[in-house]
Amino acid sequence: MKYRKYILIASVTTFLVGATSCKKYLDKLPLDTITTEAFYSDATQVNQALTGVYNAFGARTVSPGYGNPTPYYAKMDLFTEIGLERGLNGTIGSGAYSPTATTVAEIWNAFFQTVQRANSLLFNMQRAQAVMTPADYSRVQAEARILRGLAYWHLMVYFGDVPFFTGPLEQSDYFGATRKSKKDIIDFLIPDMQDAANALQWNPSEFGRVSRGVALGTAARLAMLDKRYALAASITDNIIANGPYGLNPSFQNLFRKAGQTANANNEIMFIYPFGDTDGGSYSYLQLVQGSRNQGGQSSHFPTQFLVDLFECTDGKTIDQSPLYIPGQPAKNRDPRMKQTVIVPGDTVIVGGFTSMAYTCTNQYLFSYNTTSGSISTTTTVNQDSANIFGPRLNGCGNLYRKYVQDRDINGGAASNFKVGWIYMRFSEILLMNAESKLESGASATDVATSINKVRARAGMPNASSAALASTASLKQLVRREKTVEFANEGIHMADMRRWDDGAYAAKVMAAQIYGQPLSAMSLVAGQGLVFNNPPSTPIFDATYQVPISWPNGDVQRLKRELRIFNPGQHNLCPIPQGELDKVPSLKQNPGW
Repeated sequence: MKYRKYILIASVTTFLVGATSCKKYLDKLPLDTITTEAFYSDATQVNQALTGVYNAFGARTVSPGYGNPTPYYAKMDLFTEIGLERGLNGTIGSGAYSPTATTVAEIWNAFFQTVQRANSLLFNMQRAQAVMTPADYSRVQAEARILRGLAYWHLMVYFGDVPFFTGPLEQSDYFGATRKSKKDIIDFLIPDMQDAANALQWNPSEFGRVSRGVALGTAARLAMLDKRYALAASITDNIIANGPYGLNPSFQNLFRKAGQTANANNEIMFIYPFGDTDGGSYSYLQLVQGSRNQGGQSSHFPTQFLVDLFECTDGKTIDQSPLYIPGQPAKNRDPRMKQTVIVPGDTVIVGGFTSMAYTCTNQYLFSYNTTSGSISTTTTVNQDSANIFGPRLNGCGNLYRKYVQDRDINGGAASNFKVGWIYMRFSEILLMNAESKLESGASATDVATSINKVRARAGMPNASSAALASTASLKQLVRREKTVEFANEGIHMADMRRWDDGAYAAKVMAAQIYGQPLSAMSLVAGQGLVFNNPPSTPIFDATYQVPISWPNGDVQRLKRELRIFNPGQHNLCPIPQGELDKVPSLKQNPGW
């Protein structure tokens, strides 16, 4: 393949623009851009270019104009059965979208921008090799390759076969691009990740960078994506046996600033940290997930599916456990539920704002006294119920708690939120290990070893004898565990589409979305808030053991859209129409 100077010149400009750039990957490039002769000449410039690759990876929302600092990953679970967006129409989750959807183009552009920046760095950095230490040079190379591999993993999760580039290209290559098979891309990337791992230490050189563990974790993700389960088991066995990683004893501390800084047992393997002393480094995540009563905009919501998926403390699902109380759905549940979502009856404590006992249906707010622990009635209008954009009228009554508990630390409701976004943690390695061994035919005891570590940290009992009794029941447990452990972390789409070749997605996505009860709540002495008219318990699907229908939902519950899911269409997103218009050699996914 030939490399023309003007393409190399053009591609470097995306590094110089920085994280707020909105350059589209396949847009035609000008021929009179500034030259790169003075760049990549020393270690400082090479590392600046590497920072550009990290910034492209997804630390900020792509729209509008790459200027919103909310991590884009915070939107990804909203495209699945466990999340909702505030908009009712045209969303990936609803199924009512097309190849012209802005979100589809944003995903494509953002991750191809990462690929473009990584490839340009890898090609051009050789000019600084003589003035860099061999260790630093190898480290930069390895980190850029890993970020490129992670970007391609996302592109394949969303689009399947995609154009595959490993170096800068001439214009005819850009505009004559074709799609390479997912299998062939993974054939290249897995050994590339394993080789990159050899150039790095297990722990990152700096908090927020990738490492040997992330390289191998990416290889395992790629192997899972192509159902190379024996290979994924081998890779994760290596990480578990040889890496310096463990589980943070406190699940909630993973998603709080102080907990992330301490990073107990090195569970956080890859994170985008927001700088304490950098006024321009912050997130709006607390704003898009926050209660309307506390200055939030509440535009990202968990579904009732996710809420009802959390087991009771006896390890049984809510359709089977005698501990489940329909009038107090937050009682006796997996402790991760309280740290992941906010449901009616939960207390919400935010310094500097209103501390309350949450309800989305009552007209007035219930105040929570953080000193005495008491709840009292007020005459303050409940904006989570009344506001047209609030959780009752848009999100079926639930809010996310994960990632937003520190809203009173390092900033208020509107800006300067400093809790970092986690891209990979050791719990994922353990649960990939469990699933890959299950799919490879390992014994139930072997599969349960990793699952039980994650459950024990959460305060949940080990896998029951009933769960271990058959492959089907163990598979239900593994999948449920992965879903609740990583809810609102942006990686569920890959599992949802892979499980049973899309049959799982077809079962859970083509559904009427119901939410919390329409009933008001009353303050009961010694109990807290209790629903006046508790709804019926959901019915769980026999094959997947997940909530699949909510009896009498039209009468008893908040209601949103009837989702559309066409298995011949929605198991992959469409290639953005704008790319097809510019590059006729690209072909659309089936059904679109």
